[in-house]
Amino acid sequence: MERTMNQLTRPYANRRERRREETRQRLIQAALALMHEKPFDQVTVEEITERADVAKGTFFTYFPTKEHLLQAYIRDMTDEVYEFLESLQPEQAPSQWEVLRQVMLFIAQRDARSLQITRSIMVACCQSHELRKQVLDIIKEATEYARAGFELGQRTGEFRTDVSADELAHQAVRLYRLSQMEWMMEREDEPLERIVERVLEFYKPAFLAPRTPNTDVPTAEGTCDTTNQANKKNSKEDSPCDELPMS
Repeated sequence: MERTMNQLTRPYANRRERRREETRQRLIQAALALMHEKPFDQVTVEEITERADVAKGTFFTYFPTKEHLLQAYIRDMTDEVYEFLESLQPEQAPSQWEVLRQVMLFIAQRDARSLQITRSIMVACCQSHELRKQVLDIIKEATEYARAGFELGQRTGEFRTDVSADELAHQAVRLYRLSQMEWMMEREDEPLERIVERVLEFYKPAFLAPRTPNTDVPTAEGTCDTTNQANKKNSKEDSPCDELPMS
C-alpha cells in the first residue's frame, strides 16, 4: 500500500515542482524585461509581479529581495556555462585553448543577449555587497575551472610552464572581463563575441608553450643537435653536450 501511495504522490510532486519552477522563471523573465527598459535599481517588486501576473506575496515565496532574484538569474546562467563545458569533454579534448575559447564565446553569446541587462547587472553589483560577493564567488569558481584546463594543457605541452596554472587562469578570466567592459563602455555596436575572439587571438601566444626549432632540441638520448655539435667541434671536452643548460 505504501508503494502504491508513493507512486500516486510522485507525479503530483513533480507537477508541483514544475509549477514552482515555471513561476520562478516568470518572475525572473519579468524582471529581465523591465531591465531592458530601465536600470535594475529603479525596478520595483510591484512592477515585477505585475509583469509576471502573480500576487506580490508570491514574489517573496521565491525571493527574499529583488537582489536575490538577480542572483538566481546569474546562477542559472553560470549553470548553463558549466553544462556547456561538460559537453565539450575537456579531459579528452585535443586542445585546452580551444575549450577555453569555446566557453568564452558561449558566455559572450549569453551576455550579448542584452547590453542593457549586462550593464544593469554590473551597476547592481557595485551597489549591492551581497550581489557583488556572489559574482566574485562565481569568478573565483570559473578561475578554478580554467586552472584545471591550464594544468592539463601544461602536462601535454600545450601551455607554458614558466608561469603557474593559477596565474594563467587568472589572466584568461581577466581577458574576458576586459573584453566585456570594452563592449559595454566603448563598442556597443560591435558583437561581444567578435571582441572576445579578437582579444583571445592577440594574447594567445602569451599562453602557449614556446615552439622549439628542431635544431635546438636533442635528436636522441646521449647526443645533441647538429648546431651545438658544429659550434663545439673544436672543443677539447669529453662530450659536446657538456655545456647544454640544465633543465
